[in-house]
Amino acid sequence: MVGMLGLALAADPASAGRPLSSDDAATADAGSCQLEGWGEKSGSSRAWVLAPACGVADGWEIDLDYTHPQPQDELRGEAGFAIKWVPKSWSLLTPAGTLNFGLKVGVGYERPVDGGWRRSGQGLLGLATLVVNEDFALHANLGPHQDRASNQVGTALNLALVWVPHPAGLLFAEVQTNDRRAMMGPTQRTVGGLWWVTPEKFGLSLTISRPVGSSETQWTLGFGWYGLGAWTNTP
Repeated sequence: MVGMLGLALAADPASAGRPLSSDDAATADAGSCQLEGWGEKSGSSRAWVLAPACGVADGWEIDLDYTHPQPQDELRGEAGFAIKWVPKSWSLLTPAGTLNFGLKVGVGYERPVDGGWRRSGQGLLGLATLVVNEDFALHANLGPHQDRASNQVGTALNLALVWVPHPAGLLFAEVQTNDRRAMMGPTQRTVGGLWWVTPEKFGLSLTISRPVGSSETQWTLGFGWYGLGAWTNTP
């Protein structure tokens, strides 16, 4: 699902992506890139993830990710590719705040221990972000995901609230659910935050997640490096 849902983070209260798993209706600036990475721990299982993204034109972003799981009993690795489109004409000014919309399409791949890379599925997400003010934002994602192995299609729904209590960081709470839990996993509840080491450039994140009906907690610790010049002279 990492590859299907994609990742992105902007340095404003509407930001999503790390440390969130929900996505936002915003893209990186054209010619600007970001690099995010984190480690996950749940019981005896661990994983390391890298997720770069670049704005390729106004309103267009390309996202990549690679996951290295431990132990590698079934998979040696997972990867994803996604394209996000957020046109300016899809922005609305409402009494509750600014409401932005976008679309994201993604493809996931996996590398089993007994073979090479193969496509694992694909998905489409509708994105919505409501920027209430400079301190609060809401994110919602909704869309289908197809699993290649079973050829089943499920619908994913992500909801997140972001609060910026201080310019030095943000806090959030989110819920990820779906209508095909046997295929896409149980409903997940997550809280966490990000602290800016260098304002709007480099941050550290921590999240705590727990699936509904489970006593096992997943922890992630990560970083985000933003505003990198991809093919421009931007420092």
